[in-house]
Formats: sequence, structure tokens, C-alpha cells
Amino acid sequence: MANTTVLKNIIEPELERGFFLKYGHLEKMRPKPTNAELRDIFMDMEPDLIGVGSISSILYIGEITTSGYLGSRRGDFHIGAAKKVSEAFSRFSLINHNKTKILQRLHKYYPSLKLHNISCHFIVPEGAPFIKALGYREHLFKVGIMELDKITLPDDVKKLMIGALASSREEMS
Repeated sequence: MANTTVLKNIIEPELERGFFLKYGHLEKMRPKPTNAELRDIFMDMEPDLIGVGSISSILYIGEITTSGYLGSRRGDFHIGAAKKVSEAFSRFSLINHNKTKILQRLHKYYPSLKLHNISCHFIVPEGAPFIKALGYREHLFKVGIMELDKITLPDDVKKLMIGALASSREEMS
């Protein structure tokens, strides 16, 4: 459990911070939506990251994962990470298909926001080897449903992540 806590409370927020730095014109949604509001807005889904591009009028949503960063015991491919890519693609496809409805629901909770589009992002730490080993699944990033964002972590945070992932791997053996 300590490994999950490190990943959830230290690594994922650092990946989120890196994402907001990469897209400098973004702001976090204020006030932060409750889980019930998120589920209502996003059809029972809760994105890991929500940002507002007030200049671009775009809602940015993201799924963050560290899964697969160490690959698997047999190589770079990691079935759990490939599953996360496929699940994110499915969720983002539903969101894109229901874009107008989602923006209307969002307006119910945030009437001052004037957003006209949604941009979906799959966020991983830079250097995740499973990305290179996705095979045909790599095409999921080329069809316009979601973008792949590789975020560089500071060395100390990266070291913490690797330690937590290695410990988790050992626990599962």
C-alpha cells in the first residue's frame, strides 16, 4: 500500500504539475469539482487531470499512469499499461462523441466558463519503455482522440517512482 500512496500522492501530482508547465496557458479548474460533479459531467468517469485553457476556450482532461514504466520481466511490453492505453482511448472516445453534452453539463456547474472544445491527453513519465512496445496500439494516438504527453520528472521524484514501482513488482511476485 505504501507504494500506491507514493505513486498517488507524490508521483501523479508531479506529472500533473509537469503537464501544466508544458501547456503554460492552462489553469486548474477552480473550485475543483467534487467526485459527484465529475461523474455527472463526464458520464460516470473521473479524469485524473482537468485543466482550463481560458485563452483557447478548451477543456483539457488527462489520464495519468506510471504503469509499465519498468516494462515487464520479459521486456518493455507491459500488459497493464497497454490496458490503460486502451481504456483511456475508450473513455476519451465516449467523451469526444458526447462533447456537446459534456460541455453543457460543465456549464451547469461552472457557468462563467466559456469552453468550446475538449482536448484529451494520456500522460506518462518520459522514458516509459512500454510506449515503444505498444505495437499496433500506438495508432490509438494518431487518430485524433487523445494525445500522448511524456513528462520529465525531476531526478529525485523519478528515483522515488522507480523505487515504488520496483517494490510493487516484488510484492506481486
